[in-house]
Amino acid sequence: MNTLKIFFKRSILLISVCVLFACKDKQPNLTSAEVKLNLIPQPNFVKTYSEKFVINENTVVYYPESNQDLKKQADIVEDIIFEHTGLRLSLQGYSKVPERGIILIQPKINESFPTNESYQLEIRSQNILLSAATVKGLFYGIQTFRQLLPLENNNDTVEVTCLDIKDTPRLPYRGMMLDPARHFLPVKDIKKYINAIAIYKFNTLHLHLSDDQGWRIEIKKYPKLMELATVRKETDGDGMPHRGYYTQDELKDIVAYAKERFIEVIPELDVPGHSQAMLVAYPELTCFPDNFEVRTTPGVSKNLLCAGNEKVFEFYGNVYKELAPIFTAEKFHIGGDEAPLDHWEACPKCQKRIKDNNLESPQHLMSYFFERISDTLAKQGKTPQIWYELDVPFYPKASTMYTWRGGLTPKTIEKSREMGYELICSPAEHAYFDYPQGKGEETCDWMNYLPLEQVYKLDPGYGLPEKEQAHIIGVEATIWGEYVKDIDRAFYMTFPRAMALVEAGWTEMENREWNSFKSRLRSNLQILERKGINFREPKELAQDEFYLQ
Repeated sequence: MNTLKIFFKRSILLISVCVLFACKDKQPNLTSAEVKLNLIPQPNFVKTYSEKFVINENTVVYYPESNQDLKKQADIVEDIIFEHTGLRLSLQGYSKVPERGIILIQPKINESFPTNESYQLEIRSQNILLSAATVKGLFYGIQTFRQLLPLENNNDTVEVTCLDIKDTPRLPYRGMMLDPARHFLPVKDIKKYINAIAIYKFNTLHLHLSDDQGWRIEIKKYPKLMELATVRKETDGDGMPHRGYYTQDELKDIVAYAKERFIEVIPELDVPGHSQAMLVAYPELTCFPDNFEVRTTPGVSKNLLCAGNEKVFEFYGNVYKELAPIFTAEKFHIGGDEAPLDHWEACPKCQKRIKDNNLESPQHLMSYFFERISDTLAKQGKTPQIWYELDVPFYPKASTMYTWRGGLTPKTIEKSREMGYELICSPAEHAYFDYPQGKGEETCDWMNYLPLEQVYKLDPGYGLPEKEQAHIIGVEATIWGEYVKDIDRAFYMTFPRAMALVEAGWTEMENREWNSFKSRLRSNLQILERKGINFREPKELAQDEFYLQ
């Protein structure tokens, strides 16, 4: 018997999927048995039995005629079964709930689901019940069901292990970050990435859309951005121009596509640093205007937005006004990292701002800057996400902070708790997926290497008492794009490490175990292979007894 522990609170609405197989007999008693399941992330309660549920070509997928949301989920169930088994099931709407088949039932009251992402999956030899508080929870239950199906099947029937799963995520935020600012990624590639991470219950895609090396969003009020800031003459001396940006219609398409897969898209426009590409188009917004070029090498420019220039806040107010209706997420990432203060210390406008507002230092001017930027976001109904820099005295109260600097997460957890900020764990030593995965692989002088096991070791709460980690809302991995030139490379750097990271965000610590994860990994890599998704084969596990199970 496999039994994993979870605490379920009482709550809300129910959506149920009943799979009732054509059989008139009563349900038999079940025999508990240990059955290996290759589920990632590991559900928080699993109990398996020796009996099997059988699917054949006569199974019908039913959905309520009036419920288009459940119709879409029925389509997904049917497509997954065909993809994994070759069985094409028929799909029918109903006005009265049928007694047999795969049946999606309209919502009803239930007390078993603590969050809108919770679900339960009950499989018996003659029926399946998949239930959730919301369509989103149902979608996650379907992804679990996907992993129970065989990858190859040439028979007329498919057997699925009988089990009980009760599942809810440990943390509400599970994100991946792509960096089209450094290397532009076409819309079709972004969509392919969304499809892949949705399988593993990620619910956020963070897009880093501006940096010293490029600006990637159409802003209609500022056409010089598209003309000048979206093109660099070369990359690291390769002599090849690099260009690209997303139109507002393309961004709407990406957001809508992600929403169908229950993924929220959060944009990032980095301020006040990492802004040189934008300053090529509008140099008057920095402290010391010059004839700038879009940066062609990795690294950080010293040219910041001028905190003493009111036109900076007017500019970003107009930018946010155009983007707010496109990005439906409440959060908007404003960067905030790696902003050297040399120019602010020498800038007359910045020094006047410090004096006029009785600020103590350039660091306090940084806090002032973020307050002003946050105010412009608030006018559009958005709140900021920010990379936490510990030398900044304070941030806007509504901010969600990211811990990212290597080795500083314990201090960041403590300070963010004291200041009342929500925190997302993205520490470099566990979650920087641009770092090489093995010693001597795809590395740069300044990069550490980040193997799969090190990712898996992440405990977002860092072993703290529950009260001291209550403000930690999630995990995120970042794939900075200086050396990630296309989507295949992004996938290679993502998988299988993303599977380890999402388990840190979804599965309670008492239900996680490295050897167990290794034993569940191979079949999930086969799912990616079937879908044409690139990944790194974990060759360091080639002789590992658990991986080879």
